[in-house]
Amino acid sequence: MDDDKYKIQRIYYLLEGMRDSIEPRDDINVDNNTVKTYNILLNDLMKCTGEPFEAYKFDDKDTPYGRYFLYRINPVINYLKHMHIETSEYQIEKIGALYKSLEDKELRKRCEDILLGDAAFDRAINQATQVLEDRIKKKANLSRTPLTGLSLVSRAIHKDLNETIIKLSDEPNVQEGYSNLFKGVIGIYRNPTHHSLTYNCSREYALKTCAFIDDLLKEIDKGQVVK
Repeated sequence: MDDDKYKIQRIYYLLEGMRDSIEPRDDINVDNNTVKTYNILLNDLMKCTGEPFEAYKFDDKDTPYGRYFLYRINPVINYLKHMHIETSEYQIEKIGALYKSLEDKELRKRCEDILLGDAAFDRAINQATQVLEDRIKKKANLSRTPLTGLSLVSRAIHKDLNETIIKLSDEPNVQEGYSNLFKGVIGIYRNPTHHSLTYNCSREYALKTCAFIDDLLKEIDKGQVVK
């Protein structure tokens, strides 16, 4: 899929360059080699998108090409621009904003190369939850214990204010909510990405998850150690 996106972008810029190289005058002259190249690009485009651009191609009966060439190439360029190019640029912009929102230095250090990579974005969630687990362990002074995962969170962030090590709220109901929240993150994100390679996700999903964990790290940092 990523290869097809690259090919579509390449074809778009080639078509745009081809169109822009034609001088805007009344007696437009488009040579046969340009038209042959244009037809080849459209064939490649149909393979990548599965969309019917056959009607925009030329055959020998269409000569002389002249202004008709612009009548066919312009709709193709505009279609690609609005359906593929601008959409992917918007996604890149949105992803960039998500990445810039990550504030925790340790989280960024461990996830940056993965989030900016090309594949296996579940590794970013793996690392983000590992940072969260380590932060909880250090905050609760449990670094020397063998506790990990759900056992660690259940001990460090207990739902009962009289049993918890890290207090995140003075309100019993809110403290219980925090306890359930952190245990849910461990069960939903940490365990699947630590124990198997079947957790597939997009870059955007991984970024959103990392941004969520970034906020959870702030909550841990603000928490009060009461035991």
